[in-house]
Amino acid sequence: MRLTVLTSLSASLLALGVTACAAPPSTSSTARTAFWLRPPATAAELERTLTAAQDAGFTDVLLEGFYHGRVAWNSAQFPHKLKYDAVQTALNVQARGGPRVNVWLETLYWRPDASFGIPVTPLWKDSMATLSADGRPSLSFSKLGFVDPADADVQATLTALVREVATLYPGAGLHLDYLRYPRETDFGYHPAALAGFAAQTGLDARTLKRQNSGTPSDGWRLWTEYRAGLITKLAGTLSSTYRAAGGRGLISAAVFYTHDPLQHWQAWPGLEAAMPMVYSPYAALTRLALLQFPQRQLVWPGLQVGAGYPSLAAQVQSIRGYGYGNAAVFGWTPGMK
Repeated sequence: MRLTVLTSLSASLLALGVTACAAPPSTSSTARTAFWLRPPATAAELERTLTAAQDAGFTDVLLEGFYHGRVAWNSAQFPHKLKYDAVQTALNVQARGGPRVNVWLETLYWRPDASFGIPVTPLWKDSMATLSADGRPSLSFSKLGFVDPADADVQATLTALVREVATLYPGAGLHLDYLRYPRETDFGYHPAALAGFAAQTGLDARTLKRQNSGTPSDGWRLWTEYRAGLITKLAGTLSSTYRAAGGRGLISAAVFYTHDPLQHWQAWPGLEAAMPMVYSPYAALTRLALLQFPQRQLVWPGLQVGAGYPSLAAQVQSIRGYGYGNAAVFGWTPGMK
């Protein structure tokens, strides 16, 4: 079995004091099953995929709308990813009884590595990048270029993105993904974050040590809380902007499957559904991961389907047996069982 996953989950459960699972409540007859979908190249193909998803029993689509720093709708403000309006196309299918549309934003991941051959978005500025303690961007550690939640231009751009979604498509939900720091090393050392932390605490985050005599140092705890607070504040800003601009759909987020001290999604204002990306091929590990999340109504377990994984029906049956009425699915394609 995947011992690293098991060890990580076990450590998280011990840290949270979870030792047993209460008997699950009965699931609702209005249970929902969503799936993540990157829009295909043509509107006709998107329509076919959504029709197949409806026939397969999906109630919601998490339609990738902002990725690689470009949008998949007819924006007057932002660079386009496609030659058609994927959001409106999906809403047209929804109007005919298809899955409910939720616009999926890759919130803080804007720039893939050059090896992917994807043009850099015009939105990107190197000054926006989140930085490690030694001043390096995430592209120095991985193939994902993240921006920092403390940067004023990042905040303004994301707020405008969400406002445009809610204004143009008020019936579409809002799905936040990559609302986090990269995890390859410690990030968040953006000049604006360092200045804000220093103003609040009088400390220079670059000089702080993780531990003092084997226990987390007070300074490090404050720095961790500060960075997590920036993510929480941004989540609240985006949710409130969406509602204020007329958005009427579900506000949801894809979140880490175990404890992340910098992603306190349980405290995010306005969040209505959290989708922890468990993605385990083993039912026992899925159940172990879900012990961390007693808020069954809020949590939609994230499941993966495809080679090496149980069937979608089997996984959905399992989580509903644990008391989770809703689910989110990664990897589904038409014809898959």
